[in-house]
Amino acid sequence: MPVTIKDIAREAGVSVATVSKVLNNKRHISPATQKKISEVIERLNYVPNASAANLARKSSRNILYADSFYKGLPYKNPHMFDIICGVSHELSRKGYQLSLLNLESYGKKPKEIFEETILSHIADGIILNSFYTTPQIERLLLQHDFPQICIGKPDFDSMLSWIDTNHALSSRVAVDHLVACGCRKIAFIGGQKDDKIFMERLRGFRSSMDKIGLEVQEKWISYNKSDVNAVYESVSRLLEAPEIPDGIICTNSLTTVGAMRAIEKKGIAIPDKISLIAFDDYPYSPAISVAPTIIDIDLFNLGVHAGNLLLKKIRNPEMLIQTYTALPHLIERQTTHVKNA
Repeated sequence: MPVTIKDIAREAGVSVATVSKVLNNKRHISPATQKKISEVIERLNYVPNASAANLARKSSRNILYADSFYKGLPYKNPHMFDIICGVSHELSRKGYQLSLLNLESYGKKPKEIFEETILSHIADGIILNSFYTTPQIERLLLQHDFPQICIGKPDFDSMLSWIDTNHALSSRVAVDHLVACGCRKIAFIGGQKDDKIFMERLRGFRSSMDKIGLEVQEKWISYNKSDVNAVYESVSRLLEAPEIPDGIICTNSLTTVGAMRAIEKKGIAIPDKISLIAFDDYPYSPAISVAPTIIDIDLFNLGVHAGNLLLKKIRNPEMLIQTYTALPHLIERQTTHVKNA
């Protein structure tokens, strides 16, 4: 059987990634390690596959977007597709194509999928959901010097590049607007505790309320699964209590639909008796009879930035990119009214 790159790595006592770097004249390999690998190559008479070596040195003009893709996802997470469209738009302008890498469709663990993808040389770089960014995945990507941009800041101190929107700042904009509308008793209608974006927005809500001296009532923090009826029931119970809030923040457009249905069912006047502000306009806000005030975040533009920054990183692999972008924008409609405005 012909000698493979894995045989060289095993004999030299190094990783496959290290052997690949030496074969492709990559930097950051010590002279001693290079010498050891070269000696093993010579001793085993290893001959690199010419087509694979050529492919490794050429640009595929292909970028991967790695996430999980499954039936019903557009309704649960419509923002992903705004980001993907932004990435694709920017890449196509620069002569690149975007391909999807489904991390849950092969019956394999994400690390296996990433490693096989990198070694196949089918792409020049990858954009990935930070949900899948673990220290193990970080080590793999850095070992191979594989250009990457994470969508969302990783949950640990990372040397990977990432781009994100400041969800805590978005909550501050929402709280400040409700206070300007005269609200002092503010509820937050959210998702579940494993929803990273919701938890970041909730953290910003708590911080903003504390800074302006308003008490956060834990009974007015509502955790819900991604289901309109569940949100409707939750908000209905909140509005049946002896004391009810005079302002509500909804973490996305789906929770807005459930909250508005409950408010209207109770016959509470909006915005005279209760004000409401929501994150995100799409996909459900346009279908609501009373147009909600929203905190809009241009995630298409975030995708454009992600695509552009990844191409810069491909040209300059030493570049570390860690930045917030896509600032929140308040769009005032019918569910809030600033006092004395």
